[in-house]
Amino acid sequence: MDLIKVIIENWPKTNRALELYVPLGIAVLALLVSLYAAFLTRKSFIMSHRPYVWAGNYGVIDHEKKTIIPIPFRVACRVKNSPARITQMETKININKERLFSNAEKNMVRFPDDSSEWNFTIGEEDFKKIMNRPNEDKSKLVRLISLKYSSLNGGKIYNYKLEQSFNPLENQWKDISEEAD
Repeated sequence: MDLIKVIIENWPKTNRALELYVPLGIAVLALLVSLYAAFLTRKSFIMSHRPYVWAGNYGVIDHEKKTIIPIPFRVACRVKNSPARITQMETKININKERLFSNAEKNMVRFPDDSSEWNFTIGEEDFKKIMNRPNEDKSKLVRLISLKYSSLNGGKIYNYKLEQSFNPLENQWKDISEEAD
C-alpha cells in the first residue's frame, strides 16, 4: 500500500489548461466536421430527389423492319426521379424570325415512370401548313421547346430548353442546342 501511496504522491503535476482545452478543441472540431457532413448530405439529398424533365423527338418502333418511324408533329416529354409540377411548357416553330406556330400549356403534374412519357401534338393540319414548303425552306425551320417545372411541393423552379432544326431528308428534328439546370 505504501508503494501506491508514494507513486500517487509523486505523480507529476499536469497542466490544467491542457486538460481543459484539448478535449474542448476536439469537441469543436468534431462539431465542425458534423456540420459540414450535414451540409453535403442535404445537398446530395436535394440533387437526388428533385425531378428531371426533358423533351425530345417522338417516334414509334417498327418491329418488323427494326427501325424507328419518326412522327415530327409530336414532341415526347419524360420525367425522371420524382413527380414534377410543370408550371409552363411552350412549343414554338419559327422560320427565319417569323413565328409559324406557338402553344403554351400550364399547370400540369406528371409522375415518373420508366415505361411511359407524355407528348404534345401539333395538329396534323397545322403541321401540314407548316411543311407545305420546298425542302430548302423546311431546313430553315426551328422548333423551340421550353419547360419550367418544380417538385410537387414547389420550391425551386427548374428550366429546360431545347432548340431543334428540321431535316427534311430524314423527316425529323435534329438538336441544335439543349440547356437545363
